[in-house]
Amino acid sequence: MTRDARVCPRIIVVGEGHSCFVTEMVRLAGEYDVVVTQCDDIYSAATELARRPDRFLMVIGAFRQLARGKYDFFSLAQRYGVHCCCLLDREADVERDKILAVVRLGIRLAGEMADIRNFLGERLAAGGSHDVQADGEDLFSEKFRASEDEIKALLGQESDG
Repeated sequence: MTRDARVCPRIIVVGEGHSCFVTEMVRLAGEYDVVVTQCDDIYSAATELARRPDRFLMVIGAFRQLARGKYDFFSLAQRYGVHCCCLLDREADVERDKILAVVRLGIRLAGEMADIRNFLGERLAAGGSHDVQADGEDLFSEKFRASEDEIKALLGQESDG
């Protein structure tokens, strides 16, 4: 049975082709029977998004790769209904303000490969539907958003209030 090309899941992996991260993502995608497109940077990933606007896409990459600039890539992905997952490198020095900004945009953060595996499983189980639970409730509604204090608590910061 051949999958419809419009609903065939595809992962755009952002990272250098020879990196361990990309190699691991290709292996993981094989476990889920998902097609992988590797892009060296967010610019080639943006081209892929524009090329495949009607497809079931997900973008996965390192935080430092995807969160460049003023988060324009995430805005573009959201415009196309594409879910993104960023792997936080424990060794990288990332400012907490940047992490907060990305969380506010609704981007999934991963601390390890198991988190990315969960992201893939959840997105594939949703079958390409965008942000809706089985009961029809929007997962990005205010009801499900973390407050500023909750996000700061998760990052180990004290609340101002």
